[in-house]
Amino acid sequence: MITPIHTLADLRADLPITRRCIYLQTGTYAPVPTSTQAYLATRQQEESDVVLASGSKTAGGDFVQQIEAARRQLADFLGVAADEVAWSYNTTTATRLAIQSLPWRPGDKLALTDVEHSSTVKLAEGMAQQLGIQVTVIPTGAGPAYDSGDFLDRLAQQLTSEHRLLIMCHVANTDGRRLPVAAAVQLARERGVKTLIDGAQAVGVFPVNVGAIGADFYSGSLHKWLMGPAGVGFLVVRQAQLSAYNPYWLPRFPNDGLSAGALSEVGTPNHILRLGAAYSLTTLQQIGLPQLEAQMQRLTAQLREGLRGIAGVHNAGPEEWDRSSSITTLQLQDGSLTRCQALVTLLRERYTIITKVRPEVCGVRISLAAFNTEDEIERLLAALATAVKIL
Repeated sequence: MITPIHTLADLRADLPITRRCIYLQTGTYAPVPTSTQAYLATRQQEESDVVLASGSKTAGGDFVQQIEAARRQLADFLGVAADEVAWSYNTTTATRLAIQSLPWRPGDKLALTDVEHSSTVKLAEGMAQQLGIQVTVIPTGAGPAYDSGDFLDRLAQQLTSEHRLLIMCHVANTDGRRLPVAAAVQLARERGVKTLIDGAQAVGVFPVNVGAIGADFYSGSLHKWLMGPAGVGFLVVRQAQLSAYNPYWLPRFPNDGLSAGALSEVGTPNHILRLGAAYSLTTLQQIGLPQLEAQMQRLTAQLREGLRGIAGVHNAGPEEWDRSSSITTLQLQDGSLTRCQALVTLLRERYTIITKVRPEVCGVRISLAAFNTEDEIERLLAALATAVKIL
């Protein structure tokens, strides 16, 4: 029987990993709740025994209806229509769907910020190398002193009507800074530039209304703060963009309805993972998304206040919640990448605390989730106070 989850304590109890270590790596993968894993197993068995083995169109149709209900649930969560949502495997594949739907020509210009995910950076480099695309990198500003107004000024100066697309993250995976995506989208639209927002590190941390942001494309994943299984992402294609969106060059006919899913989802997908992602989302919605954000905000404030009391360590990103997220990346005074890697290893092996090196900023990233606790933050701070003295 699947245990109902209604509180943060219930959620933590449903995560065996919390009894083995202090897990501070949700920015890469969240642990999948045991209840979601049980649901996945049940639905996998159902797909094999009921749908496939029966050969029944009715059974298969019921299954597809449940998957479409999951799409509607995700769309409602994101503040968009269901026909604007396409399933993908992760944020990277969703981002590439958007990219390949545009008619690129040699000499076209692409703009992105200097804090994009490495997969986006590599994509831009490949487009420059293989398609002759000119890439403009917009500086966002120094970490702790990051100012969204200064960034928008630089964006206004460097983004022109010659750019075909602006790519920017909603939250930087390197140091957790929150970028002014709605204002940037408006600025780009005034210049006739399409926009693609990478929401991988934002969705599930604080409220994200993709419809209100107004980007032409918004990509994301469900295996981070939404705690779904790996292998499920999404791409939102704005309604006004759907008529031009066709990443796989599918044939179109006059009476065809336009939907991002129909134009993006080719081949046989893993339906079970999508249902599992929706199950995890339901779990979090039962607890209450405001409660989840409030917990992450409290823990983040506790961590950052504690870091200020440790000599030789500082926060690489902004301090305030409305300029950041539940990601905090710490940098070591006079530190090197080797020293950061040694710190991550020491935290894992001596204290069973799981963190991650961020080589782009020569720092150690701490990704807090709502299942983390105040006691875990205190134990992390105590470990850091000792570790930085012996490295």
